[in-house]
Amino acid sequence: MALMTSASAPTASPALHRQPHFTVLLALMVALAPLSMDAFLPAIPAMAAELGVDHSRLGLTITFFLAGYAFGQLSGGPLSDSLGRRPIALGGIVLFLIASLGCAMTHSLEWLMVFRVLQGIATGMTGGVSRTVVRDVATGKDAARLMTNVMMVLMAAPLVAPSLGALILALSTWQMVFIGLAVYGVIAGVAIRQWLPETLPACERSPLSLRGALASYRTVLTTRGVPGHLMLLLCGPGIMFTFLTNASYLYQGVLGLNSGEFALAFGANVGAMLIGNRLNHFGLKHLRTRKLVQVALCMQGIGITWLISLVITDNVQVATLIPGILFVLGAGGMITPNVMADYQSLFARGHGAANAISGTVLYLGGGLYGALASLWLSGDDMLAVPLVMLGAWAIGGFGFWVTRHTAPSEQSSD
Repeated sequence: MALMTSASAPTASPALHRQPHFTVLLALMVALAPLSMDAFLPAIPAMAAELGVDHSRLGLTITFFLAGYAFGQLSGGPLSDSLGRRPIALGGIVLFLIASLGCAMTHSLEWLMVFRVLQGIATGMTGGVSRTVVRDVATGKDAARLMTNVMMVLMAAPLVAPSLGALILALSTWQMVFIGLAVYGVIAGVAIRQWLPETLPACERSPLSLRGALASYRTVLTTRGVPGHLMLLLCGPGIMFTFLTNASYLYQGVLGLNSGEFALAFGANVGAMLIGNRLNHFGLKHLRTRKLVQVALCMQGIGITWLISLVITDNVQVATLIPGILFVLGAGGMITPNVMADYQSLFARGHGAANAISGTVLYLGGGLYGALASLWLSGDDMLAVPLVMLGAWAIGGFGFWVTRHTAPSEQSSD
């Protein structure tokens, strides 16, 4: 299967990306994965007690979920290039409903693992389509604006999901968390059926075959500019997942916040990313996406340097640490959507496979950064967290340099 790489016109109506309900639809689709991965976290103690297993073993369900998500991305991308976007998105929703209800009804850890893998596959398929259709209907700054909203949801949902799970748990049992996810899946499915047109015409689809799918991935990975973009894509999510994985340690362990104070401090990060989101929308009216990425990278570098200096000078306290983290995460909200839009502009068709690769890198890479920081932490010394953030930022900065020298920008005339 040949992948064409150029900046051709979208295949669907150019006006589709300007319709508010289309943005809502994409938000519903992209939120499936982070909500499914994190909403059940507050219920782990209750689940462990009922299933008769250790807490740490339930933590493995996240690993199984991410493995399923990666498979869903990598298989759903080529399938959407061959069968169209709508069938894959709706098929993912059907599988998600089955898996969520299965999680709610299971009485063993083994079956819970199975259904979590299926949940991951389902969200990988549907979530991957949500990013792919952006490139189908928009290019340039229009794609960047739409992707800003999509990535805002993708980055904010992991911060909101545990609070939603805790609310459900306070009112009912842990099974209701998964039933609530199933209800959300029904809502997303209805929205897809009503609002998502087929954005890939039959004449532009590729034959379905394993050899064609592998050829598609090979073409994507060897396309000029892709390596730099993938390194850049690891920057924002890598830093966010590093914080997310270690938020309780930082805020409750190091700063000594109680549960109520932790909830407020944790929720403030959503506000910071929302501010970054709005600043990006404003900046796109005056600057090219790559210039915005450059500015945001500089801002993040300053913020991470500040966090490192707090540890070195033993000045870690509420008034210094929390504003620094808010600044870093807010700047990250300006990087990922612009990089994703610029990455998608490298492909004219067959970009379901391209988005499968980017989605897998974004989630699995970000999760690995967070795990690295967790394994590195020791006692009250939090230096590992900003150092891992610095590593993610440095790789992103190198990726930006590579991108500037290997991939022409689609917005040369914007």
